Amino acid sequence: MSKKKKAVTQDTSAYKKYAAYLQNYDTSNVDNTLGNLTNWASTSSADNLSNMGDYTFNVDGSDWARQRAEDAYYNSMVDKLTPQFERQVADYATMLQNKGLPVGSEAYERAMGDLQEKQNDALQQAAYNAVMGGQEAFSRSLGDEINAGGFGNSAQQAYINQLLSALEGSASGYENQQNLYAVGTAKSAADYQNALAKARAKSGGGLGSTIGALGGAALGAYFGGPMGATVGANIGSSVGGAFGR
Repeated sequence: MSKKKKAVTQDTSAYKKYAAYLQNYDTSNVDNTLGNLTNWASTSSADNLSNMGDYTFNVDGSDWARQRAEDAYYNSMVDKLTPQFERQVADYATMLQNKGLPVGSEAYERAMGDLQEKQNDALQQAAYNAVMGGQEAFSRSLGDEINAGGFGNSAQQAYINQLLSALEGSASGYENQQNLYAVGTAKSAADYQNALAKARAKSGGGLGSTIGALGGAALGAYFGGPMGATVGANIGSSVGGAFGR
């Protein structure tokens, strides 16, 4: 005599209770606070984000930018030296003439040539200083750009993080529906397993014996004699065992 297997069911009351809890839970205090914060985030983002400067992704550290700084430094020095040189030439020419050296004389031209060489040396020194000073100015400018870009980027990100932090803990209607759907899906799965276990327990013995009897009668009629009945009984036992699992 075969024993009938007992169905193992899962308790779905927990899913029902949790779904009811989610549907009836009072979130008004949190929702109101989060609503104020999210409204502020929405208004602030609409008003301020569009007015922010562009995000700084790089600064110009090229050779051309360095050369530009050197040229600017050199031109600045030349602008200061040029009027000085002009005064020197005028004063020196007057002094030479007062000493009795007329314009165009060999002594006059030699003296003016010496002055011009001194001025050229000063220009060469200015060019050298422009390289050193220009590179220093370029480094400072590059550092200022990096610092300014980093500060601007950090300030923008901090403001965006402030807006995002105002949204933390708030669930959208879509997310809440997902939570309810997840609970419903889990309950449906549990209900399915319960129904399947009950069906197997209920149909395993009865259906198996019925098929066995039918099989025995059918095969007995086909083959004749006890052979058909034996085969039919074996079929019924196998099917009954399969449905009883």
